[in-house]
Amino acid sequence: MTNNILAYIVVDVLCIAFSVFIIRKLTTDIGSELEIHLLKKMLCIFLTYSFVDVVWILGEYDYMPYYKRIINGIVCFLSIFLISVLAFMTFIYTEIRLKTAFTKKRELWIVSAIPLAFSLFMCIASYYTGWIYSIPPDNKYERGPYYCWQLAIVFFYFAVAAFRALHCGSKERLPMRRHATFSLAFSIAIAVFIGSLQIFIRGTPLIGIAIVSAFFITFINFQQAQIFSDALTDLNNRRRANQYLETKFNSPMTTWPLYLFMFDIDSFKEINDTYGHIEGDKVLRIVAQALRMTSQKYSAFVARFGGDEFLLVGESLYVSNPDEL
Repeated sequence: MTNNILAYIVVDVLCIAFSVFIIRKLTTDIGSELEIHLLKKMLCIFLTYSFVDVVWILGEYDYMPYYKRIINGIVCFLSIFLISVLAFMTFIYTEIRLKTAFTKKRELWIVSAIPLAFSLFMCIASYYTGWIYSIPPDNKYERGPYYCWQLAIVFFYFAVAAFRALHCGSKERLPMRRHATFSLAFSIAIAVFIGSLQIFIRGTPLIGIAIVSAFFITFINFQQAQIFSDALTDLNNRRRANQYLETKFNSPMTTWPLYLFMFDIDSFKEINDTYGHIEGDKVLRIVAQALRMTSQKYSAFVARFGGDEFLLVGESLYVSNPDEL
């Protein structure tokens, strides 16, 4: 029994260590400010859950002599409700990552939060009613008769997020963005699959393993996308631009000259200073969308060179007049 408890705690400690590592590595260089901010919030909530989980296992097996019923109730409430919060934030993060219209409609945010509010009510009331969990006289945690309702809320958020990612990914034309979207759906599915095993195998830290695995897959995808893609705008990044230009300049095919444009956004610093960096990110994405439309029309190469600087390269094979481009 002692070895099982020690293994449980070691897994939680490793989850905490991985979460801290990912938080330290997450910067706006690999994603938009809003995405990274939300992801860090989710990791902080998961850190809280992992600490609570350690307290729960120590108290459940009488390794904390002052483990009173009220403390046990708080621990049970947090360990159950925080998973609902993570599920809800995963849904919101997915919508933001997919850049859907959902994020612009406040009424949709309110409607989507109704199941979370219901979960909060049920978890708080369970201390007295035993609906989701109960704490009998021996101070041991037991699942309540309506525990399945709590699971339904968690699975609802995760399922909708995964479905939305798969749906948007199937319609995505750019291979790089399609791969990133499918990877997001895969990470959610892995978390749900591994975490659901804890329903049947009680006394195991499978939920922690599931969640940290999803975070790690997301982080790896950010890192891979960073190699040749700008995470904020989904355009080519500076490394890919340098590679492209080197290839073109060294090519023996000189029949078709290149038209190279380099430009930045006027007064971009004022936008950031006045409205904040999140609004500045929106401006960058609007410019990037215009550039993508131009590149598709003229078979041109576009890249975000750095900050608010962009690169546009067209070939005379496809562009008869550089002024038109």
